[in-house]
Amino acid sequence: MDHYALPIHGLKEGKHEYEFEADAQFFEYFENADITGGDLKITLILDKKSQFMQLDFHINGYIRTICDRCLDDFDYPVNIHEQLFVRFGEDAGEISDNVIVIPREESRLNVAQFIYEYSALALPVGKTHPDTAKGQPGCNPEMIEKLNEHIRHPEEGTDPRWDALKNLNKKNE
Repeated sequence: MDHYALPIHGLKEGKHEYEFEADAQFFEYFENADITGGDLKITLILDKKSQFMQLDFHINGYIRTICDRCLDDFDYPVNIHEQLFVRFGEDAGEISDNVIVIPREESRLNVAQFIYEYSALALPVGKTHPDTAKGQPGCNPEMIEKLNEHIRHPEEGTDPRWDALKNLNKKNE
């Protein structure tokens, strides 16, 4: 992850641009079961001031993740713009989601963790294949067929175990 470390000691004030890539090897380092890979291009604009730095992250590409419906991998497109402020102080710490403090004598700032977090947070809670051009689910058709075999339809009646539980509720009324 040293590739993602920015030299900040002795960096002149003003804007500096950096470019990074994040691939499957990058995501393996963080060991997240929801992310199985990806191909991201990151452009980072660092604007150094006397008392702080402003980092503008532009992340484009896709994250490979697992579909919650059919359990196949798919590529989720991302286009992320995030901003991070880095203040100089005595002790390192986090003030808020987008403001951190680093010691004045710090010579490098590794941005790998931030790239990972911004990417992981871009994933929706429910991850499913996008629909096809015809409006059909993009999921694995074999898995959808198996799931449909186990769907209980109202015309089949109710499960007697649940009926017994419903009767318990009526006794308490």
